Amino acid sequence: MLTLLVTASPGAPNFPLRLDVDATDAPRRILHARLSLPASPGELTLLYPQWIPGEHGPTGPIADLVALKIGAAGQPVAWKRDAEDMFAFHVTVPAGATVLEIAYDFLLAPNAPGFSSGGSSSATLLVLNWNQVVLYPKGSKATDLEYAATLRLPKEWKFGTALPSVQASAGTVEFAPVSLETLVDSPVIAGAHFRTLDLSPGAKPS
Repeated sequence: MLTLLVTASPGAPNFPLRLDVDATDAPRRILHARLSLPASPGELTLLYPQWIPGEHGPTGPIADLVALKIGAAGQPVAWKRDAEDMFAFHVTVPAGATVLEIAYDFLLAPNAPGFSSGGSSSATLLVLNWNQVVLYPKGSKATDLEYAATLRLPKEWKFGTALPSVQASAGTVEFAPVSLETLVDSPVIAGAHFRTLDLSPGAKPS
């Protein structure tokens, strides 16, 4: 189960957050992410996942999140990192804004030990752990937040995941909206040599 620090909350956004991940630079160990977050004018704190399912510690790879930019209605919005909690970012949502557009990159680790923050990409392979590329509003439960994610892969790469997909075309996969808890617990395996083997031809899952 995904564990998030929860405080008093004005309520989760009332429609899915849109998360678009461009993994075409995965062979260079770079992921590009864009997040559209419903928001109301006023103070908002964004969090990066710190406690990851199955890792039993605060191992979220925050040091590899770079180039964070936040905007609203085509204008940049200033943000400030919390003085004590490096996983928290404070934003003042401007008057009239209904959506924050957030852009950032994630630098995949080279061959290194670790859990989801360990080495997970090569010139022909990627294991995408969604906790690497999500932000979420403080005070919301992982089961209440819903994300509609898309993933763009290098040319001719194929993928496998437990996430239900809506459609795939031109190298981009659109997934059905799921809770943040489900998203983070559903990694994607993709690669140039990926293939599917049917172990029970003709059988249907029960």
